[in-house]
Amino acid sequence: MPSLEKILQSVLETVKPSEQEFRKEMEKAEELIKRIYKLEGKHVKAVLGGSLARSTHLKGDRDIDIFVLFPSHLSRQEFKKEGLRIGKQVFNAGKFEIAFSEHPYVRGIIDGFDIEIVPGFDIKETSLLQSSVDRSSFHTAYLQKKLSSAQQDEVRLLKQFLKGIQCYGADLRQASFSGYLTELLILKYGNFLECLKAVAEWKKPTVIDLENYWLEEQALEKFRDFPLIIIDSTDRSRNAAAAVSLQQMARFTAASRTFLKKPSMNFFFPPKTKPLQLKKVSMHVQKEGLIVLEMPYPKGLLADIFWGMIKRLARKLHSALEEKEFKVLRSEAWTDEKSLATITIDLQANALEQAFKRIGPEVFQKQASENFLKAHKKPLSGPRIENGRWIVEELREHYLATEFLKFLLKKLSKEEVKELRFLLKKARVLNQKQILKLYKKSPEFQEHFTRFLKGKEEFLEY
Repeated sequence: MPSLEKILQSVLETVKPSEQEFRKEMEKAEELIKRIYKLEGKHVKAVLGGSLARSTHLKGDRDIDIFVLFPSHLSRQEFKKEGLRIGKQVFNAGKFEIAFSEHPYVRGIIDGFDIEIVPGFDIKETSLLQSSVDRSSFHTAYLQKKLSSAQQDEVRLLKQFLKGIQCYGADLRQASFSGYLTELLILKYGNFLECLKAVAEWKKPTVIDLENYWLEEQALEKFRDFPLIIIDSTDRSRNAAAAVSLQQMARFTAASRTFLKKPSMNFFFPPKTKPLQLKKVSMHVQKEGLIVLEMPYPKGLLADIFWGMIKRLARKLHSALEEKEFKVLRSEAWTDEKSLATITIDLQANALEQAFKRIGPEVFQKQASENFLKAHKKPLSGPRIENGRWIVEELREHYLATEFLKFLLKKLSKEEVKELRFLLKKARVLNQKQILKLYKKSPEFQEHFTRFLKGKEEFLEY
C-alpha cells in the first residue's frame, strides 16, 4: 500500500496542469479579453475569473470564465441586452447557447475550450452589489493576494478529493462545495491534510469566518438555518456555504475520517461502479415497495435547472406519500441529462390496509363533536365512542402507492410549471418488467440504480 505522501504526490501529478497547458489556457483567455475590448458597446472592463485566474484549476478542465463589466448606472434591461450582445459577438458564428443564472449569459466552445462570457456590474465594493456575479472579481483579487503557490496545489488536492466523494459543485445536482469554498477552506486550515483533520471533527453547525466579521454567536444567529456557515471573505453578509446541504456536509466529514484512517487513491479517483447482475436486480425489483417513475429529459433545458425541478418533484412525491401514511424509506431523483429521468422510491410496503381508524374530538367538546359527526355521516363503521372520543372507520381513497402516484402525476400535470407539466403527462410508473428492461437498456441508469439498491456510501469500501 503506497504511503500517504506518495498518494498525495501522485494525485497532484495527475490533476495539476502542465506549464504548457496553463500557458495555452491563459493565451486563449487573453485573446478573448482583447477581442471584447475591441467590440463597441457600453462595457468598461473584461476580466478573467474562476479557478484559472486563481491558478487552482485542474488538468483537463479547459474552462475559461470571462466577466464583462458594465457601469453600475446601466438599467437592468439594458444590462441584460448588452451582456448578451457582447457574449454572442465573442463567439462570432461559432456554436453557443444562452444560459441562465441570476441573469442570462452566453457560453459555448471555442478551439476546444469551454467559454463563459458573463456580464456583471463594475463596482468599487461589495456593499454596492447589483448581482451575485459582481462578487466574482472581488473573490479573484482576494484569493490572488492570499493563496500561496503551494496552497494552490493544496486546493487542487481538495477539489479532486471532493469530486471523488461526489461532494464538489454548488449546482442544484450536487448541493455541495464550490471552487471558492475549497479555496477558503485551504486558507483557513493551511493545507489539504489539515483541512481533512479539521473537517473530520466538524459539528453542526460549524462557523468559519476568515476575516472575523462576526462573533460566533452573531454568525449563528444571522445564518441560523444553515448547518455550515463560511462567511464570504469579501462580503460579510453572505454565507458562501449556503448551497451546501446537510447531507453533503456530513458526507465530507465521514469521508475525511475514513481517508485519514485508511488513505487510498480511490477517494480521489473512485473505481467505476460495477452494475449488479440482472438476477440480483430482479430480486430487489420484486420487493413490493420499490417504485420507479420514468419521464423523458426535456430538450433544450439546462441540466442544472432540470435537476432543481426533478429534485423538487421528488420531495413533493415523498411528502405526499407520507401524508397518506405510506412509510417512505428513501427516494432519489436522477437524470442522464440526455434523454431520461427517473424518481426511485423505496417504501416499506406498496399497500396499506384498505380501512383505517379516524380518531375524532372528545365528546365533551360540543362544537367540535358536532362538526365531526356532520363530516362523517356514512363511515364504514361508527361513529362510536372510545375512551371519551368519537371514532369512525373509513375506507382509504388510495391504499396502493402505485395507484396514488398515478393519480398524483395526473393532478400535478395540470398544476406544475410549464416545463414540468409536459414531462408529467409523459411520466409513467414502471412495472417490474419495465424496470428490468430499462436497466438492461441504459448503462447510466444501471450505475445509478446499482448505487441506489446498494444504499452504501462508496468510500466505506475503499
